[in-house]
Amino acid sequence: MGYLFCREMGEPKCLFFVLLIWCLGTVHAQDSQQSCQKPELDQGYFDSDKETYQHGTELYYACDKGRKPVVEGWWAMVKCENRKWSHIPQCIDENSCIAPENPNAKVKKPDVNGWYPNRKKVWFDCDSTHVIKGSTAAKCENGTWTELPLCVERDDLCGEPPLVTNAVITHKYQEKFQEGSKINYKCQDSYTFKETDSSVCQSRGWTTAPKCIPTPSPTERASTGEGDSSTSSDRGNGGTSSGGDHSTSRGGGHSTSSGGGHSTSSAGGHSTSSGDEASPNVRPSARPQPSGPFLPVDRCGEKPTVDNGDFISDSDSNRMALTFKCINYYKLVGPEQVMCHSDQTWSELPICKAPCTVDKMTFDLLDLKKDMFVKEGESQTFLCKKTDYWEQPSAADVRCQNGHVTVGRCTLGCKLDTRHHYWLDLTEDMFVKEGRQTWACKQKDYRGRLVANVECQRGYVTAGGCYLQY
Repeated sequence: MGYLFCREMGEPKCLFFVLLIWCLGTVHAQDSQQSCQKPELDQGYFDSDKETYQHGTELYYACDKGRKPVVEGWWAMVKCENRKWSHIPQCIDENSCIAPENPNAKVKKPDVNGWYPNRKKVWFDCDSTHVIKGSTAAKCENGTWTELPLCVERDDLCGEPPLVTNAVITHKYQEKFQEGSKINYKCQDSYTFKETDSSVCQSRGWTTAPKCIPTPSPTERASTGEGDSSTSSDRGNGGTSSGGDHSTSRGGGHSTSSGGGHSTSSAGGHSTSSGDEASPNVRPSARPQPSGPFLPVDRCGEKPTVDNGDFISDSDSNRMALTFKCINYYKLVGPEQVMCHSDQTWSELPICKAPCTVDKMTFDLLDLKKDMFVKEGESQTFLCKKTDYWEQPSAADVRCQNGHVTVGRCTLGCKLDTRHHYWLDLTEDMFVKEGRQTWACKQKDYRGRLVANVECQRGYVTAGGCYLQY
């Protein structure tokens, strides 16, 4: 029957039809091999009753009264990926807490189930570039976490390593580096290090960066005393050489050479070479072209663009990287420097993440004169409207995480104003919470960073003088 069908359609159409059926069958077989079975869910329900789901399908679920999904939101979603669901659907008690997300911090002993029962207390550690400010623990209370520990950036960190012309950094990308961190460089082909090949982070910044210089030719490395004078003699064959350009020997013959490339020998024959011929001692007249994994950025054509950011202009035509910065309040996420690959494509681009808006109408417990902004992944302290019995001010930490604003509890705080605390590095009036902390000073010192101790006690602030922090 298939034969008769092909005769009716003609051979080309028949072949196309067979291939189409074969492709559809193959796709169907692959989808069936990657499909997922409907997951089990106790005290909850799905938005679909099918028993099998194709690869890439998103399945939503919700929980019965008194329960909630193990992820944020009233509805949760799982995705079928190569015969597995993205997570195991669970409905937990509404007073339990899902795993806390805390920027630059992690739970010391995380629960394998991804959630914690009511009144459970957990302890946090900051990553290597941050230190904990205040309490190190948080407690699950009726479905929400008490104020999470705040990890603040350390004072002794180094920023981006120094750029080296005709070199690339072999270390993986980091925004900040601990004291003692070592960064290694690699010169591109036809260049070599003059001295060291690395730079080290110290409390005062990076040590002197290495330099990549054109690699000398073998004859240049072999020759010594170029431009200097040396005299040597031995019995039977006296010899004198001067300036590395003219030499005379006696006893075995006579030879003379000059910078033009002419040499004469006697007693053993005569030979002459002209300065017009290629000489291995002649330095290249032009700079070697890069042939390593990266090219100067001007060789990559049109410069890349980053929304809400731009690269810093530089007139050096041989620069090896573009350094990007974000506009005010936007935070740079990803590599700060972008390089040109040898195939004339750009390396990974950063993004500028938008800040969180602290709306004075929405967050009416804060004493805001206007809408404020907090950078992504950072925290800032604001004055609260409420005061204690003695009319002393209180303040709260406001954190921006993944575009969401979290406001901590209002506790006693103090005001640092630019007029009375002029020696501190303040661009506007700030509020600090109870306790003692260090604050950067406006004054600079070549030996290191100047800071001052700031102490807030029951609404009264005391700020000390500046001192050098080692």
